[in-house]
Amino acid sequence: MDVPRGPDVIHRIHVAAEWLEEGALIEFELPRNLKCAACEGGGCDACGRSGAVSVRGRKELGEVVQVTLPKRDESSLESTASGRTLVIRIPERGGMSESPALPRGLLLLSVVPADASDPGVQRIERPVPPPVLTEEEAMAPEPAAEGADAPAPVAAPPKSRTALWVGVVIVLWLLLLAWLRLTGRG
Repeated sequence: MDVPRGPDVIHRIHVAAEWLEEGALIEFELPRNLKCAACEGGGCDACGRSGAVSVRGRKELGEVVQVTLPKRDESSLESTASGRTLVIRIPERGGMSESPALPRGLLLLSVVPADASDPGVQRIERPVPPPVLTEEEAMAPEPAAEGADAPAPVAAPPKSRTALWVGVVIVLWLLLLAWLRLTGRG
């Protein structure tokens, strides 16, 4: 954790207590200025004595963060002066480094269980993944309906294979156009 990077920042959100118990996936937008983690907002060298660190420029779009909450019940949370809380360290979401070669700092996200979540914090439903088929299952014809004399239609190739072929055709077309231009024929 002691590698050179941008300044670390602190952000606190309230989430519904059942979201912590379930380990829900949440999403929220980071404010542009966050409390400096080194001085907890009091002012230090890391934040230029302002107590806050900017995580993006004034004209940049907001930064949306998605986090999967670890499954915790209220009794397993850390007690702080402001109540029970869980701190999640999220790399590369803190303040920008003065050197572009260095990574951003940490976002120390304090998650506080509450009756209701903050207005900007949303629960994201995880999509149900489609069933995984083997190549034989994907290519196998469907059984014909009873009494049907017509053969079953042949299954289409998986979409990933079709997309691959479309990509190959596009690349070949671009190579042909480049060759024609380089040889002076196009």
